[in-house]
Amino acid sequence: MSRLDKYRSAMLATFPDVEDEELACELDQMDEHFPQFVIDHGLGPLWHERTGREEFRESRLAAEALYMAQMPALAEINDALDKSGVEYAVIKGAATRLLLYGNPAVRACHDIDLLVRREDRVRAATTLTSLGFSPAPEARSISRELMLMRGEVIVDLHWGLLREGRLRVDLAPEMLSRRQQNDGMSVLAGEDSLFLLLVHPAFAKHLASWNTGLHRVADVTAWVQSQTFDWPVLRDHLENNGVCTAAWATTRWVQHLYGDRAPQTLESMAADIRPGRLRRLWLDCWLRNELSERTSRLRWARLLGFSMLLHDTPGDALRAFMGRYR
Repeated sequence: MSRLDKYRSAMLATFPDVEDEELACELDQMDEHFPQFVIDHGLGPLWHERTGREEFRESRLAAEALYMAQMPALAEINDALDKSGVEYAVIKGAATRLLLYGNPAVRACHDIDLLVRREDRVRAATTLTSLGFSPAPEARSISRELMLMRGEVIVDLHWGLLREGRLRVDLAPEMLSRRQQNDGMSVLAGEDSLFLLLVHPAFAKHLASWNTGLHRVADVTAWVQSQTFDWPVLRDHLENNGVCTAAWATTRWVQHLYGDRAPQTLESMAADIRPGRLRRLWLDCWLRNELSERTSRLRWARLLGFSMLLHDTPGDALRAFMGRYR
């Protein structure tokens, strides 16, 4: 069995039309390392919900315990930031799990990601520290985010969506101006959420299966199948920021993992933003052969052979390179 086949077997639990008995049979046919493979790639809690198998029980309990700790903390953060006048939005997994999953606790989510305006970052961080969160800054990311911790609850406070230079403009203010309310929680508009789902894994996770996690792949398909969004508007956002190729690469990666089960919507989206033929062939070959995973220890090889090619123009790639250098 190829690794791609193993991914597709792991993804079976994300399909509502696959019977629970079929999942149990698939599990029995796989080798003894398959359950840990599923857990390592973020789908252990979902497999336990579908099959009840003991192999996934510990991952399910851990995910639900963390969820029960995160939700009261998030409500507390919401009240505190509102009182301090900081506009924010919950982004990435902590937001998508509430929108896409009947039982949000089975969507593995290790931290709470918040987006604020750059000028509000100090006030937001001060507000969080007043709630008992302790800053844990990391040198490689302090220019755009700050991690804060309180017990088992981790908050990633973002004032930049990606590393400097990846996007043509700072999108945080624009996205926050369009934020919406969902059960008393501020989240991004549909087009902005999907923008992040498509672009962030390409640049920040390199679409490497270990870094990206299969739960993030499931988020993409669940979003396009269940949420309302204006594709022409989203496509314009991608074009205006020179990241159509990055979004295309994520879409292709999802299609590779889902095979014939991939939503038809992804096919039309990919066709609308695909890069030129040579770059398309190279990136598709890179994805099919999992070169991001294989070059995980060769940072510059991955940067030059993949990440820089995710920008739409040479000028965009140069800007990203200079942003990284700075």
